[in-house]
Amino acid sequence: MPSSKHILVVDGDAQWRERMAESLTSPLHAVATAASAREALEYAIREKPDVIVTELVLPDVTGLGFCRLLREEPALAHAGIVMVTDHADEIDRILAFEAGVDDFLPKPFYARELASRVGAVLRRSGGPRSLLAEREPLAHSHVSVDAGTGSVLVGERRVDLTPREYHLLAALIRQAGRVLTRRQLIGAVWGSDSAHSDRVVDAHMKSIRRKLGEAKDCVETVRGVGYRFSELAAR
Repeated sequence: MPSSKHILVVDGDAQWRERMAESLTSPLHAVATAASAREALEYAIREKPDVIVTELVLPDVTGLGFCRLLREEPALAHAGIVMVTDHADEIDRILAFEAGVDDFLPKPFYARELASRVGAVLRRSGGPRSLLAEREPLAHSHVSVDAGTGSVLVGERRVDLTPREYHLLAALIRQAGRVLTRRQLIGAVWGSDSAHSDRVVDAHMKSIRRKLGEAKDCVETVRGVGYRFSELAAR
């Protein structure tokens, strides 16, 4: 029998918080709740949930700030993040994905839709380490990706990427010199059935480049097509 998954719901609105927790609770999902980012972060570090569902607007810090704090915690690198909000502008989505969010769901929504989205994130991010451990280390130019540990190095400097950013960079390095379309990258990282728009790839690539620093030019944009990892750019 599959092991139970642990979900944390974070929302300052008690009615929404309980509604989401109720929709996600099942024999296979244990659900906890928190009313603030501080409370949620303390709980998450202690209990290490598999997925965190958070509002964009929280009473103490922004949901984006909360997501960045989660992604800075090595113990929570495996956790999926689903953001829900009344604010569904495109810029909110882009900023959310740049902060490391795995999915974005505007309010109001049906309970079954939330459960489906969370289930999809659990399937995609439920064990990146086990998936990566089967692959050999990748090294091109002065960027190296260790599949066994999930680490990325630029020279000797460690680069902290979110799980999605890691998978995107690894996909590019694995096909170094070849142009991958945005849809190919979405299929490789989020799954072929993903409804994400191409903009989610752009948002993640922007974040990857920023974190790569002096090696950022290795990730090239091919206008109108997609992205390519180029060793020549690092020379």
